[in-house]
Amino acid sequence: MRPAVDNSFDVKSEAKERQRELKSGVIAYKRATILKEASALFYERGYEGATLEALANRLSVTKPFLYTYFKNKGDILSAICELGVKESLAALGHIAQHEGNSLERLEASLREVARIIIEHHEYLVVYQREMMNLDRDDAQRILRLRHEFDLKIARLVAACEEDGYVTIENASAMSAWMAGLLTWITTCYRPGSSRSSEKVVDEVVTACLRLVGVG
Repeated sequence: MRPAVDNSFDVKSEAKERQRELKSGVIAYKRATILKEASALFYERGYEGATLEALANRLSVTKPFLYTYFKNKGDILSAICELGVKESLAALGHIAQHEGNSLERLEASLREVARIIIEHHEYLVVYQREMMNLDRDDAQRILRLRHEFDLKIARLVAACEEDGYVTIENASAMSAWMAGLLTWITTCYRPGSSRSSEKVVDEVVTACLRLVGVG
């Protein structure tokens, strides 16, 4: 007769793993909530005019609660400024793994990044307006992320060039202008305006593709 198998260790391990995942999810949710309110506060008052006291009041929490998730106000600004580019890079990575030709991947990437910019409109405006208030190391890290984004777009365009989908010589050099057009969304679009977000997305994607001769 075989001895009974003791599965208690596996059950305990799984329970601990679920607890870790739950804790991680709660932390991520609370950080995201803080960043959402902070971006609105910085957007309304400017970085220098906003205080952690005001942020704590908006969240109905104490200042020590904020320090649980961020070192200081500068750390919050850094997280706000890098969120858009991090999500854009993640979107490019996700799209790159899906089937489709090079032009379809480029168009899908531009469309998804445009939607991210619209969704995080306040975050991007805060970054553009307050980048001079970033800590030097934080500013350089974010610039490296933006450079990585530009390179990924350039590679997508280069692939379209190799496959014959674009008509302009050295079209990948236009990727920087594409990034500029995408950034311009924060200027030409406002939440609640008469132009729908999807119309703005369609317009900017069309403009980006025309830069490389895709009409």
